[in-house]
Amino acid sequence: MKPIVLNDWVTTPKNPLHSILTKDDDVLPHYHLFYEIFYIMDGSIRHTINGNEQILQPGDIVFLNLEDFHCFYRTSETSCRHRDIIIRTDFFESVCDFIGEDFKQAYMKNQLSKVITLPFEQIKRYDGMLTNIALSLDTNSAFRQANMRTFCVSLLNCLITEEIQNDFEYYPVWFKELLNRFHMNDYLQASLDQILQPFHFSRSYMCRTFQRYMGCTMTDYLNDIRLQQAAYRLQYTDDTILSICCAVGISSISYFNRIFKEKYGVSPRVFRQRREIPGGSPN
Repeated sequence: MKPIVLNDWVTTPKNPLHSILTKDDDVLPHYHLFYEIFYIMDGSIRHTINGNEQILQPGDIVFLNLEDFHCFYRTSETSCRHRDIIIRTDFFESVCDFIGEDFKQAYMKNQLSKVITLPFEQIKRYDGMLTNIALSLDTNSAFRQANMRTFCVSLLNCLITEEIQNDFEYYPVWFKELLNRFHMNDYLQASLDQILQPFHFSRSYMCRTFQRYMGCTMTDYLNDIRLQQAAYRLQYTDDTILSICCAVGISSISYFNRIFKEKYGVSPRVFRQRREIPGGSPN
């Protein structure tokens, strides 16, 4: 059966997001001229996206693209309520732009998960956020669209978290342990040899593996963590630049100055000075 097309007749430029709780009257296989995200509130239902079938349960959240056609199959034995969130095309794509070009491209090309499962407490929080959005529609609040934008970012962040977790699951156990050591404060001042000491692989093998998974060298990765710590201390403490350099495990002040400027575009001294300028940005 050829999918039918549903037009967007509920959103406006002023109110680009609309939600409705649905329990019956689903249409035949269809696709939308708007973006739709929906989650299951209770019950279960048979559902297809682009011909792929699954049984949706409470907590399942589904992300639909403009070209996705889908359908619910209700019977006398199935009872399901789902929250449908209709998002105006230009508004949704501006949210994707805010998140980043890589995310937007992956979403538009259907390279991300279509269905993920959230704790039901999180679903209830989203319903509470939607209630606040609905109450704000009758006001002239300057923050109305900001509220809707924040909600959309929060929804899409669940998708990002899921993708990161999926990527992380592909890593070997020893590699996950290595990444954890990089991010432990106990090893901030440690040498690379000390960080690698527990692993019974050759250094060249670990370097190649790290490059393949992370797209950078272990030294660059470790330096990035150290520089983030240094930037924080420059902003929020009065420690000397030399003491900060030592505290983050970099022994050469000239090397510290050079790689800090490569990352942040200014020297540590200038970076710190900018915190004193009203409205100044350290970046």
